[in-house]
Amino acid sequence: MITKIKRLYLSLISLVLVFMIFGTVTYAWISMASVNSLDGMSLTATSGNELLISLDGITYSRDLPSSALEQLLRDVALTDVTSVDGINFSRGGLNEGEQVIANSHYVSFELWLQTERPEHNIYLVDNVNDLVSFDTTYSGTYVVSRGVTWKSDFSFINGPSLNDMIEKNEERLYFASDAIRISFQETKDLWNPHDTRDQEELKTFLYDPSENEERGYGVSYGAFSYFLISAQVPIETPSHMQNVKYHLSEFDPNNPYQALDDESHIATLQPSDAISSNGKVLYRGKIIINIWIEGWDADAFNSILNDRIKIQLKFKAAKSSSQYE
Repeated sequence: MITKIKRLYLSLISLVLVFMIFGTVTYAWISMASVNSLDGMSLTATSGNELLISLDGITYSRDLPSSALEQLLRDVALTDVTSVDGINFSRGGLNEGEQVIANSHYVSFELWLQTERPEHNIYLVDNVNDLVSFDTTYSGTYVVSRGVTWKSDFSFINGPSLNDMIEKNEERLYFASDAIRISFQETKDLWNPHDTRDQEELKTFLYDPSENEERGYGVSYGAFSYFLISAQVPIETPSHMQNVKYHLSEFDPNNPYQALDDESHIATLQPSDAISSNGKVLYRGKIIINIWIEGWDADAFNSILNDRIKIQLKFKAAKSSSQYE
């Protein structure tokens, strides 16, 4: 059966987006030479037509010119920003009130999806962070970085325990991947008369790929503790918590295309008037993907801005848990 699986590969260089629709897999790589700059990118899909992609919702193909995404993201310089919903972004701390610009301070792009398969609920799946290093790869979702060696010039509480201290001049390895957030915002297709959903029906999934809730948003230790001691400025942790998830959906062990929960359900493709060459209805949808360094994360130290990061995201189409029998 494995030999019958068709694969599509979208290649960008260091960020992999893997779209699995019943045996159809798509890879996309984005290269970040360092966290605060974005280098050469390409987007290519090869072999098979079961999953087509588009940047404009008009022209769908297996291949997109590298200039399309390079032009879009050429001026990105990732800066520590914050968002409680994965949609609206701002600066925090001493930078509060400064303007935040998409594809200048954080990565943001639209991705259209199209399939003729009837199973069209899209999930982010398979976190394999524990199986991957910066120089290796593995099928699944992961965010890894090379790490930066940093010697603290102050003693501070690293947490989560009050006894977990970083002493002055203590040298450790810190990872930008620990402070990354990714959001997936489903957007209504205004060109599709069959997409009659209200705004409230559209999904937004905000994910901390480190899956370490103890070192998540707005805690009083880690980077916040270091900031208070080093800057000597009395600021408070945020009053509104981030609507973030730390786990991905699980699937029926006897049916990998049946979700047991909708924790990481990010989109539902809608039927359209378009018909495939096989005479089947084409299901289409659009999502906005945002990637940023969360400034209120416990691991958002200045040193990580010199790190190198690699991200792979894996998506699967399946029946939602509400369809489970």
